[in-house]
Amino acid sequence: MSPRTEKQFEEIRRVNEKIILEAALSLFAEKGYNSTSMDSIAKQAKVSKGNLYNYFKNKEALLESVLQNGINQFSELYYENQLELESEDDFEQFLRANFKILKANKQFWKLYYSLLTQTQIQHLFQKLFSPFLEQYMKVFEAYFYKKGDENPTATAMLLGSIIDGVSLCFIVMEEIYPLEDVQKKIIEKFK
Repeated sequence: MSPRTEKQFEEIRRVNEKIILEAALSLFAEKGYNSTSMDSIAKQAKVSKGNLYNYFKNKEALLESVLQNGINQFSELYYENQLELESEDDFEQFLRANFKILKANKQFWKLYYSLLTQTQIQHLFQKLFSPFLEQYMKVFEAYFYKKGDENPTATAMLLGSIIDGVSLCFIVMEEIYPLEDVQKKIIEKFK
């Protein structure tokens, strides 16, 4: 058997990192960041604790990677919409895609909302989410400006707050929360 190539080692590393990130997301979302140990993540990922530290220097670095992965998935929405909402149809499509991502990545959003007010990791939120959220709000602000809204910044902030509230309610009450109906109402009110 010939030795592995650099490409094979890189693929193994990528696969292992993905497994570790999935295990960490699952445990962080279910047990909480503070209650999850690196040992429990290693066990869930079926890697040694020492090997886990070869990928991530500590639990905060692992959390940062988990959060960055979630942001990357959500960022794809922007590239699909080219960061502009030119019409009411674009707005509706964008909003529907937003909630589709929420439903497809419930664990990530459960983690996101559980971490939002934890002061010991606010620096991660500032670093990772602030630029993203500013860009997100600017998309809506530009849309409302084009529609002639007299205060597009406030309207964009209101919409963002409503989306956050709806998202949190859906994460907490998924089985009974009428997400489709609420989504339709948001579209009707802001379109």
